[in-house]
Amino acid sequence: MNESLTVIVPAAGVGKRLGLGKNKAFACIGGMPLLILCMKMLAETGIVCKAIVVVGAAEIAETEAMLEKYQPEYFSTMPWKITAGGKERQDSVANGLALVTEKEGFVAVHDGARPFAGKDVFLRTFARAKECGAAIAAVPLKDTVKIKDGAGFVVSTPDRNTLCAVQTPQIFEVSVLRKAYRFLQEHPFAVTDDASLAEAAGSPVAVAEGSYENIKVTTPDDLLLAEKILEKHRLAEAEG
Repeated sequence: MNESLTVIVPAAGVGKRLGLGKNKAFACIGGMPLLILCMKMLAETGIVCKAIVVVGAAEIAETEAMLEKYQPEYFSTMPWKITAGGKERQDSVANGLALVTEKEGFVAVHDGARPFAGKDVFLRTFARAKECGAAIAAVPLKDTVKIKDGAGFVVSTPDRNTLCAVQTPQIFEVSVLRKAYRFLQEHPFAVTDDASLAEAAGSPVAVAEGSYENIKVTTPDDLLLAEKILEKHRLAEAEG
């Protein structure tokens, strides 16, 4: 089987919770746009053969100009394409998946607002996907979780050892993700991640070790945390 890895990068969110008045992919952390940090990270994994960036239709020209500006320095050897997003996240991923031309191989979905996944998380998740057909990065929950009813009373307390917080990348054999999206067309429902589609379509999904640094920048507090993580990485690089 072709073991090349194409990454779909959903980055069409308007970032309402950040309060920026623009796509959060253009928000700057340490002087660099969030999307560029993500693309740089993908190139540094050494396993990504192509990135497909999904943004709002009105943002395609601006995104293309931004990627062309930063590519020579940060991801010179990683080809990329841009396509327009859809109404919901799954619509955006479906539009990206339409550009995946490999008959065999693997495709990852990785949030454009997660610039700190890093090489090790990608390698671990890719290894599990090659074993099982589909794999997600995830970390153990640090907090106890309660299930409550509509009146605000606790109904049950799940065993924390069986729970995990799901991240991206989520990596699939191309045929597995296409099967999942065909299932969605036949049985429409709202999902928050692609693994849920694969699960609903009957595909087993393995769990790989993620990273607590692999945050999704969603709120102003996340921006502050991202700044600290980036500063930590830059200091580590400077020290050799």
